[in-house]
Amino acid sequence: MTSQNLLELTDLEVVVGRGTSEENKILGKLSLKIKPGDFICLLGGNGAGKSTLLNVLAGAIQPTSGKILHAGKDISKESEVKRSSYIARVFQDPKLGTAPRMTVAENLLLAAKRGQKRGLKLRRLKENIPAFKEALEKVNPDLAGKLDLPVDQLSGGQRQALSFVMATYNKPELLLLDEHTAALDPRSSRKLMEATDEQIRAKKITAVMITHHMEDALKYGNRLLVLDHGQISHDYQGQAKQDLTLQDLAALFD
Repeated sequence: MTSQNLLELTDLEVVVGRGTSEENKILGKLSLKIKPGDFICLLGGNGAGKSTLLNVLAGAIQPTSGKILHAGKDISKESEVKRSSYIARVFQDPKLGTAPRMTVAENLLLAAKRGQKRGLKLRRLKENIPAFKEALEKVNPDLAGKLDLPVDQLSGGQRQALSFVMATYNKPELLLLDEHTAALDPRSSRKLMEATDEQIRAKKITAVMITHHMEDALKYGNRLLVLDHGQISHDYQGQAKQDLTLQDLAALFD
C-alpha cells in the first residue's frame, strides 16, 4: 500500500447546473484524509453537503473536479457498482438496502456473497443459518428468530437493523451511515446506535456517519467533522473531541 490513508480526498468540487444561472457549488475544494479505523461523525446544517459527500465516497456522484485516492489508487471515476465491493452503505430509509419479498435469511445470503463473482451454483442457504443467527444476535436478537420471514413483514427498526447487519456481514473497507437511525422511534434508534458502535469497534470498521444528533456526535467515534457550505470547517480529533461540549457544538450552528 502506497499510502497510510484508506481514502484521500483532494480539492473535491461538486457543481450542479454549471455555466447556467442555476449553478450551485455543493462541495468546494474539500480535502479529507480517512485513516483505517476512523469512525467519523459528520455534522452540518441543511444544504451543507453531507449527503453529497457520502454520495461522492460511494461513487453515486462523480466529482466535478478533484481527486479521490483509495489506498493510493485514483478511483475518482470508478463506478458505484465497483466500489460496492469494498464500500457498504446504510440509508436513512429502512426500505432501502433490502429485498422486501425475500426472507431475512435470503437477504443475508446476498450480503454474504457481496463482491464475489456471480455464477450458476447452489445457494447453500441452510449451511449459513448458524452464522446468520449469530450475526443477528449481536445487533437485534429478535431478528434471529425471524430468518424465514419476508423482510416486508418486519418493523422499521428490525428492517434497519437487518440493513446494518447486511452492510457489515463481510467487513467492508468503508461503511457509510446516512442518518441510519433518524427514521426510527427513540428506543429503536438508541438500540441500533449502541449496536452500531459495538460492531464498528469489534470489527475495527472504518466508518463515516451523518447525524443530526449532537449527543451522538459527541458520544461516538474518534473524529467529528463539521461541514459548512460544502467545506470542512472543523475537524475534531483525540483530546479536542473529548473536550467538546454540547454548548460548543450548539454555538457552531447559532
